[in-house]
Amino acid sequence: MRISINTLTGGLFVGAVLALASCNSLLEVEPRSNADLSTALTTVEGIDATLNGIYDRMQNVSLYGRDMLAVAEALADNAQATNKSGRLNSEARNVAQNTFGTAQTTGTWQSAYFAINQANLLLEATPKVTTLTDTNRRNSIMGQCYFLRGLLYHDLMRIYAYDPGVEIAQQSRGGVPIVLNGVNNQDQIAFPARASIADVYKQIYSDLQTAINLFGRNASNSASVPAYGNLAAAQELLSRVALYNKDYANAVKYATDAIGGSVKLLDATSYVAGWRAPRNPESVFELQFTALSENIGVNLSLQTTYTTLVRSGDRSTTGGFGDLVPTTAFLTDLRSETATSGQPADVRSQLYELGTTGRGTAFVECTKFLGKNGTINLDNVPILRISEAYLNRAEANFMLGNTADALTDLNTMRTNRGLSARTGLTGDALLSEILRQRRLEYAFEGHRWFDLKRRGQDVVKATAQGGGLPYNDYRILANIPVNEVSTNRNIRQNFGY
Repeated sequence: MRISINTLTGGLFVGAVLALASCNSLLEVEPRSNADLSTALTTVEGIDATLNGIYDRMQNVSLYGRDMLAVAEALADNAQATNKSGRLNSEARNVAQNTFGTAQTTGTWQSAYFAINQANLLLEATPKVTTLTDTNRRNSIMGQCYFLRGLLYHDLMRIYAYDPGVEIAQQSRGGVPIVLNGVNNQDQIAFPARASIADVYKQIYSDLQTAINLFGRNASNSASVPAYGNLAAAQELLSRVALYNKDYANAVKYATDAIGGSVKLLDATSYVAGWRAPRNPESVFELQFTALSENIGVNLSLQTTYTTLVRSGDRSTTGGFGDLVPTTAFLTDLRSETATSGQPADVRSQLYELGTTGRGTAFVECTKFLGKNGTINLDNVPILRISEAYLNRAEANFMLGNTADALTDLNTMRTNRGLSARTGLTGDALLSEILRQRRLEYAFEGHRWFDLKRRGQDVVKATAQGGGLPYNDYRILANIPVNEVSTNRNIRQNFGY
């Protein structure tokens, strides 16, 4: 039986069992490679193709192609559904299951573990490829695998498990299964239980610290090429993970390391142009969609999900559906600080424009994703921007009692977005403004739901938008796919499902 390099399951999924049992040629890596497993993991070319396959996997709609951003926004309080296509209505009203992924066989859980297994196979195979004699290249490949595995495990934890320090003990069923060995045939499939929340975080720390060590051995590994995992990306991601883990000292440390890299914060005069460029200059790690074959299309891409607009100069082209748009409350907050002209002082407000009437009622829409180089529905997706390092550090310093340092980072963010510096902020007012800036900075990039969840906060929405969701509601966690639970009897389903 021929098995391609994307027959990757982490040993977890019924879909993989069925595929291995019934298919002669399974999921291929497209569009970048078509390498067979028999050769992919024994040659330099095959190693590169397999690594590119992880990035391809992450383009899936159920991961960073859409759901890690749009579903997270729909569940939170920044956005409302327009019902223009019927998509994301239930999520936006919090009346359905908290669900990531469009189906159990192609959803977030399975897609993430497929990618994790690719990383596992590469970590095992790369040191054995004798023709890979360039030490820097070997370290970069290994570093990327550890970085991507850490990212994917943290995403799984954010979706399917409680965050450290805010667990609801009577409802928590632990973290997610940890799989560190690659699976490339049916005999290797195992059925692990969910690890504890602490153990999964320990593994994520280990992966990211190892990535940092490997990247650090290669001086040429720079975030100036953010399409691939790199040193600053691993540092900033570990800062994020530490913030979720209430490990504030490390959140400060690794944010500071990332800020010291080559990627710099844009000022107010260049911020909007940064979103219109093919690559956002603030991106420390950005998932690139470069080929037309990678275009998710008019139904499910981020552009069509967020806007009916197309890029200026091409208004005759059919736009998207605009399924998810800002709430009035969010827009009011964004525009609440005005300049002497009476216009909003916050430069981020320029990324919110009135859409077209071609799909019915026109709403103000988020235009962060308007098509790269004029190609409709083809956008790079920033996963880590340098601004997050400042906001991570500000919040972590506040929690450590370093209020002067927290205020400094807060004001760096404010002044670089066209707002005036604040003076004299302390206590709850300072923390509130830090969290407010995080909300305004990362709206429609998939942070808000997870930021509320990691702090144990209720989701508050207008009655017309479903009324929100209290933190103790079981739907704060997504359900593990039913097929997974029914096949792997060692996994306990999340409470309430």
